[in-house]
Amino acid sequence: MKVNDLRQLSDKDLRSRLNDNKESLQKYRFQKSIQQLEDHKVLSDLRKENAIIKTVLKEKELNEDGING
Repeated sequence: MKVNDLRQLSDKDLRSRLNDNKESLQKYRFQKSIQQLEDHKVLSDLRKENAIIKTVLKEKELNEDGING
């Protein structure tokens, strides 16, 4: 997903997506270790998306602190 699309999601949706990505990443790493993974780009794409989701969550947290603080 694009960053702007992720920013439109709620915190709950972002956390759910992050957990799903972590589970998928674990499965793909296992497949890679037993040499069944054909597309290794999936691993880097999931790691990038996880980083973007964490960044968006942090931005939202800081914006709430700025408004409430």
